[in-house]
Amino acid sequence: MDELATLRALQSVKEHGTVTAAAAVLRLSPSAVSQQLKRLEKATGRSLLTPTGRRVALTPEAHALLDEAGPVLSRLEAILGVSSARESQVAGHVRVAAFTTAIRHGALTAIAEVQDQHPQLTCSLAEMDPGEAYHALSAGMVDIAVTHHWQGQQAPVYPAITVGPLADNTADNTADDLVDDVADVICHRDHSLAQSPGLEDLATYSWVSTGAGTICHSWLIHMFALHGHRPRITAEISDFALHVPFVAAGLGLALVPRLGRPELPGEVRVLELEDPPARKIGIALRTHQVNDNAISVVDAALRSHLQYREAVSKATL
Repeated sequence: MDELATLRALQSVKEHGTVTAAAAVLRLSPSAVSQQLKRLEKATGRSLLTPTGRRVALTPEAHALLDEAGPVLSRLEAILGVSSARESQVAGHVRVAAFTTAIRHGALTAIAEVQDQHPQLTCSLAEMDPGEAYHALSAGMVDIAVTHHWQGQQAPVYPAITVGPLADNTADNTADDLVDDVADVICHRDHSLAQSPGLEDLATYSWVSTGAGTICHSWLIHMFALHGHRPRITAEISDFALHVPFVAAGLGLALVPRLGRPELPGEVRVLELEDPPARKIGIALRTHQVNDNAISVVDAALRSHLQYREAVSKATL
């Protein structure tokens, strides 16, 4: 099996660009991966890597080797993946990245549940905006990414990333939707806005948004730009739960996803939009780890708790 390990190391370096990133994906130290690559060079008599700045590139000989061994490697990994999925014991360490709302409304409970049910499984959690989470997943820094994209916008596509299967999964390498998290415009109860305003009416008022560069900030600007307007953003707060007191204080308007908001106080009201926007929430995994037993358990728990929370948010409207 040593030959399989060295080929997997080379394939991982090809996919992720650095020995460090490949090591994170394989759950090995960078020195262990380097040693595997040296053994492979010695065994084949080929030079396999060449430095390109901070990254490394595969030599033509390395590409030729993977072309020759690739089909065999894929078949062996598939067989071993099936065997791993059949093991009853769930053990190891799973690293999760999730955006703020998902952490508050499902991810924490899911992680606590799986660690309670599987004493030999541990999890770590990092708060990340979806764009950052996709990059971390691709680089092997995390094993699961809870992400979202706004309806009407293309989800990021990474060749080595797919989503855990759902019953209605229709495509590979796209962010499979867990839920549609509808977003509402909220304003102060005494605001002069009509109940069903147009975007041209909303553009002239102050807004609170998540930070510049985040997906939700970009979407708010994009939503108005589609109609030739630009919102006047006067506050940037990463947590949607804090957007509600901003509005309650009479400081402006907010577009708050239902999954991310607390119970609304009497000082605010929801405006009815003709076609309210929605976030599509999904869970992304590295393609070669979709059958990993520990990752699958955490994946299933996250999906269950996020779907439950979304159903509760609808019931409390």
